[in-house]
Amino acid sequence: MTGLFILLDAATADAVRGPGATDAVLAPVPLADGLTWALPVAVLADPAHAAHHARLAGCPQRAVAAQDWPTAAGPASPDQ
Repeated sequence: MTGLFILLDAATADAVRGPGATDAVLAPVPLADGLTWALPVAVLADPAHAAHHARLAGCPQRAVAAQDWPTAAGPASPDQ
């Protein structure tokens, strides 16, 4: 995945996860740090998720590098 992403904490990810006004679903993806989730910024322009636009627009946004995504081994832990 490349491009600009909305960064979410666990509580926000839980609050927005699930179906929108149509069959569209928000599914935040965890990053390797185990504390942050991401959604593409394109969801801010999708009317199916209008109920979450205000909340998501207030979250930080940035590009997410390849090394920020989890590997098959799972999220990074402090002892790794």
